[in-house]
Formats: sequence, structure tokens, C-alpha cells
Amino acid sequence: MNVKGLKYYLFFFALVAVFPLMQQLFHFFKVPGLSGVYVMSQKPVYTFDGLVDGSFQSNADVYIKENTDFRADFVRLHNQIDYTLFGNINTILTLGKNNYIFDPNYIYALEGKDFLSDSIKSHEKKSFASAKQILDSLNIPLFFIIAPNKANFYKEYLPAEFKKSRDNNQAFFKKLVLENNVTVLDMDAHFYDIKITSEHTLMPKYGAHWSTYGASIVADTLLRQVEKKLKKKVASYKITSIDKISEAKFNDDDYLASLNLIAKWKSPELSYPQLSFIDGYKPNLLIISDSFFWNFYDLGVVENCFSSLTEFWYYNKSVYNTKRSKVANRTGSVSIANLKNRDAIVFIATAPSMLDFGYGFFEQLNQLKNE
Repeated sequence: MNVKGLKYYLFFFALVAVFPLMQQLFHFFKVPGLSGVYVMSQKPVYTFDGLVDGSFQSNADVYIKENTDFRADFVRLHNQIDYTLFGNINTILTLGKNNYIFDPNYIYALEGKDFLSDSIKSHEKKSFASAKQILDSLNIPLFFIIAPNKANFYKEYLPAEFKKSRDNNQAFFKKLVLENNVTVLDMDAHFYDIKITSEHTLMPKYGAHWSTYGASIVADTLLRQVEKKLKKKVASYKITSIDKISEAKFNDDDYLASLNLIAKWKSPELSYPQLSFIDGYKPNLLIISDSFFWNFYDLGVVENCFSSLTEFWYYNKSVYNTKRSKVANRTGSVSIANLKNRDAIVFIATAPSMLDFGYGFFEQLNQLKNE
């Protein structure tokens, strides 16, 4: 390298070193942060003890690194290079064949690697049976929706061979609820059965949940089952048209954000149904679910087909109304007053969520019995 080339080389790296500092001082640009779920470190508080044992310096080093301007841009550049050259994604997610993205917890669940111990399964059996007796005494029917496991639905795109185990939590809890005369909507099995014949994508390539179109199938199935159980005509809907677009809406590509790449991957064509709602009795439901329920809001089903008294208990921790507004945090207890006017209770869970079957609700219900 000649002297002139060396000067340009040194100037470039000096610019790289100084520019973040100038941005930190004067904020020339509005810099977007990283996407996904992560916990930022807190600014360390100076103490003499922390200085002596080195913890203050260590925490300050981490804090400065995380809050340096352009850090997110450098992370995205690093991630893009890593993917382009080596096919790696720097996230907890698993990259499958043809760039299908999976949460590894779904693969573990399919293989039975998270199968609960005999003692825990025994506890769950007793707890659920006892809770079901309480609901029966209150004449409140229970519906259990098994959301599809993406690793099962797209197993041909998993990055390596796997062996589906018969001994897994999903199979165990499906058998348990059926033995206690609970209506089970196994959408994992149903989606797999109609996968080849469906004209529309049921599970998005870059999403974690059922597609918006897939959710419309589930909501319709649930309303029909509630109608059958209550023996009265409930509010429903019909699909008037379906828009097929190549840009994902709502959360149909929610995995992509956590990749933090410079070039965003384009989603394959997805279907978005337009619904026309039909008047009828609007059931007062208590829905206790993981994140698979959010699509019901996107479709307008919650507001138009359920009673305004309906509540969504997200993981049994946060309470949302039919407008999708958070109205309270769960206290960890259940009251008769909150249950007695319910037309039904609906549980939605996918395979990894069954590690915490019922999200603690059945245990809370049994504490009510003992009061």
C-alpha cells in the first residue's frame, strides 16, 4: 500500500471511530434501535465498593457499549455480512431450509425433549380434574384449542432430521382434557390435514403463529362449537373477499424483526379475508391464551362476535378488553363473581406453552374451592 492509500485508509478508520462520538454529542441523525425482545442494561450507580471490586467498571463498560450511537447499525451490518457469507442468523431462532424460520422450542416440543416429569404430570391430572368439577358446578363449559406447531406443519423445512416423539406434552394434555369431557379443537392436526388442499397460507413462512387467514378458520370453528354448546344462534361472520398480497400485515412476519438485517426478506404471498359480520347472541367469554389469540383482534372477531364483557387474560397475567386495551394486571386469584356469568372459558395453547398448562389458572381455581 502506497503512502496516499495509507492516508485514505487511516482517515476512514478515524472517521469510523470519531463519528459515533460526534453523533453522541450532537445527535445529527435519528438512529433506529434494534428490533426484537431484549433487556438493556441500566446505567450503573457509582459506589466505592463497586469501584474496588471492579463491578462498576464492568457494568459501565456494558452500558456504554449498548448506548453508543450507531451500535444498532453496526450490529445490522455484522448480521447481514454473517448471513450473506455464511448463512447464519444471530438470534435464538433457527433457520431452516429455504429460509423458513422456527423457534427451537417448537422443535424441542415436537421431539419430546421438554416432556414433563411423572410427578408434574400427576399433579396436573389432579389439578385439572378438580378444577373441571368446579366449572361443571358453575355450568361453565370449557373449550381447549391446540394451536398449530410450526415445526410440525413445516417439518420438511426443518434444518436437520428429527424424530417426532409420541411422548410429548401436547399429546399428554390433549388426552387429559378429553378424558375430562372437554371440547378440544385440535387445530395442529386440522391445519396439517388441510395443508395440501388449502388455497391460502395457513402458517406464514416468517411468522410465529397461524396466519391471519388461518386465524379466521379457527375463530369460525370456535363460534360454531360455542353455538352448539349454548344451543342458541351466536354472532358469526362470512368471508366476503380475500386479498392476496405479498406484503405481510399484522404479525404475519414477526420473526423477521429479530433478525436485525439491513435487507428485509420479502414475505411470500399471504391471504387477508374481509369479513361481514352476522348478528346473533354475543357470548361472554373468558379467553386465557398465549399470543395466538391476537389475530382474533386483527380480524375484528373479538369486538363484533363476543360480548363487551368478554376478557382476554394474556398468559393469565394481563387483562385485555374487546377493544384490545389492557385494563388490568392479574392478581393471581380467581373469584366466583368473575366466573358465574361467563358463557364459556376458552384456552388456547401451543406445544411449548403446555409446559405451563393452563398458565396457573386451574391451580387458582382450586384455591378458590378451598376458601
